[in-house]
Amino acid sequence: MTRRGFARTAGLLAAGATLLPGLGGGFGRAAAAVRPMIAVNQAGYLPRHPKQAFLAGPAAAGDVSVVEEASGRTVASVPVGGSRRDPDTGLQVATVDFSAVRRPGRYWLQADGVQSHGFVVDDLAFDLAFVAMLRTYWLQRCGTAVRDPATGVAHAACHQDDGVILHGDRFNPAGTRIDARGGWHDAGDFGKYVATATTTIGRLLSLYEMQPALFGDGQLSIPESGNGAVDLLDEMAWGLDWLLRMQRADGAVYRKLSGAQWPGDVLPESDRQTRYVYGVASPETAKFAAVMAMAARIWGPAGAVYLDAARRAWAWLETVPEQQVDWRAGDDAGSGMYLYNPPLDGEETLRHDRDDRTWAAAELYVTTGEAPFQRAFAALMPRTDFTLFEWKDPSSLGLTSYLFAPRLDDRAGLRPAIRQKLLARADQLLRRAASAPWGLAIERLKWGSNKMVAEEGIALVLAHRLTGRADYLAAAVGQLDYLLGRNPFERSFVTGVGADPVRHIHHRVLQAQGIYVPGYLAGGPFPGATDPVAPKGRGLLSWVDDARSYATNENAIDYNASMIGLVGLLMSTP
Repeated sequence: MTRRGFARTAGLLAAGATLLPGLGGGFGRAAAAVRPMIAVNQAGYLPRHPKQAFLAGPAAAGDVSVVEEASGRTVASVPVGGSRRDPDTGLQVATVDFSAVRRPGRYWLQADGVQSHGFVVDDLAFDLAFVAMLRTYWLQRCGTAVRDPATGVAHAACHQDDGVILHGDRFNPAGTRIDARGGWHDAGDFGKYVATATTTIGRLLSLYEMQPALFGDGQLSIPESGNGAVDLLDEMAWGLDWLLRMQRADGAVYRKLSGAQWPGDVLPESDRQTRYVYGVASPETAKFAAVMAMAARIWGPAGAVYLDAARRAWAWLETVPEQQVDWRAGDDAGSGMYLYNPPLDGEETLRHDRDDRTWAAAELYVTTGEAPFQRAFAALMPRTDFTLFEWKDPSSLGLTSYLFAPRLDDRAGLRPAIRQKLLARADQLLRRAASAPWGLAIERLKWGSNKMVAEEGIALVLAHRLTGRADYLAAAVGQLDYLLGRNPFERSFVTGVGADPVRHIHHRVLQAQGIYVPGYLAGGPFPGATDPVAPKGRGLLSWVDDARSYATNENAIDYNASMIGLVGLLMSTP
C-alpha cells in the first residue's frame, strides 16, 4: 500500500496462497467447538486499538497469561471479565481484555492448560489480508482470461457471447444479443447481478473517498498496474463498464445476466450454455444511478459517461413512480432471484424501491449539487432509518455520503437528523454486542451473516468517527475479531488469513482447479441453511467448512466488499 510501502504484493500473496496448500477442492466438516478454548483474532490486533479475546469453557474464570512467542515470557496476566452462557455451545464465554499490551510482537494467550492460536500485535496486522481480499475481484473477472501466478488462478476468456435478451421489450426483442460482456462473477458460480455489483462498487468507492491513502497504483498486481491510476479504481471500472452495458436506451437497467441452469463445478470457459439478460427493474436502476453518480465525482471530468448514465437512469425512474420489476416464472432456475422472496428474502424493503431511490438521490446531489436531487432526497430521508447496508436496502450508504461529504451545501438542514439516525443505530448495536456471548451486533443470523457482521462493524466505526466514543470503536473491532477467529469455531472466516482459516470455500473455479486462494470471506452461520450439508437450526453452529455448503460457505463479491470496508476503516482509525 502506498502509505505502508507494500510494493511487492505478488510475493506476499504467494506466501499466503501456500499457507494451506492442496485444500481447495475437498469437503470439510463442521468442527464446531464444544470444548474449552481461548478464541482470538488470528490475524492480530492493531497496537492502538482495543484487544479482547474470549475464554470459553464449562466455567470461565481466573487469570489469562499473555505470552510473548519469541521469549516465552509472560508479559501480562489479565483477569477474566464477566461471562455469559452461549446457548448454542453450552459454554460460558468470558471476556479477556488485554488492551494494555501494545508492544509489537507475536503472542498467545493461555489459562489452565488452554492455549489460544498465535497472533500479532502490529500496525501491519491486516495489510496482507486487505490486499488479498481486494485482489479477488480481478480473480472474479468475467469475459477475459485470468492468469495469476501469485495465487494459481488460471482460466481462459469466458462468456464471450454475453448476453441474449430473454423477455423482449420495445427496445430489444426477445432473442436480441447485446454486448454485456465483462463484470465479475458474483460468487462461486458465474451469474452477474446488478444488485450486488452496484452495492459492491458503492461500498468500495465509499471507502476510497474516506481513506484514499489506503490505495495506490501497483498495489494489487492486476493487469492495469503501472498505468498511473489507482488499482482499486481500475478494478472498479471493470465492474462499472459492465453495468453501463446493462442500461437500456431509455435509461432503465436490466437486472441480471446468467444461464438458464446452474453450471457444474467447471472452469467458466466450459460453461457454454446461452446466457440471458433478464428484465429491467426500478430497484436496480436506482442502485445503478447511485453508483454511477459516485463514480462520476471520483473520476471527475473523465467520469462524464458515468454521470450521463446516472442522469438517464434517474430520468427513467421519474417516469415510474412505484417499484417496477420485469419478472417471469422460470427466471431463477439458474441464478439468484434478488427480489422479494420469503422466507429467504422477505424484508419489507423488497416490496418497494424507496430505499434504492434514497441512495440514488443522495449520491446525485453530493455529486452535482443540483437542487432537484436534494429535494428528492429531502422528501425520502424522513422515511429512511439508518439500516444495514446491503442490496436489499442500500439507503444507509446514501445517508453516509450525505453526512460525511466535504463542502456539501446542506441547505435543507438534513445532516443533524442523519447524524441522529446513525447514532441511534449504533446505540442499538452496542446493546446487542454487550448482551451476545460472542459480542455480535447483528440482529439475527441470515444467509450471508458474515457480511452483515462486517456491515454492522462499519456502522459502529462511523459512529466512533462522529463522536470519538471508545465503546463504539471497541464494538466495531469486536465484529472484525469474530470474523477472524474470535468465534465458537476458533476459525478465521477468510481463506488464507490466520492460523486456522476456512479451507473448503464453495467456489467453482477453485474447486475445478483444486487450488487454495487467500482472501475470500465465507458466508457464515445460517440456521435456515438450504443446502443438504450445513447443520440447520443450531444458531452460530449452523456453519460447515465444506465446499458443498453453498448456503454457509460460499463467497460473494458483496461479502468481500463489506469485509474490506470494515478492515480499511479500522486500519485508518487512530
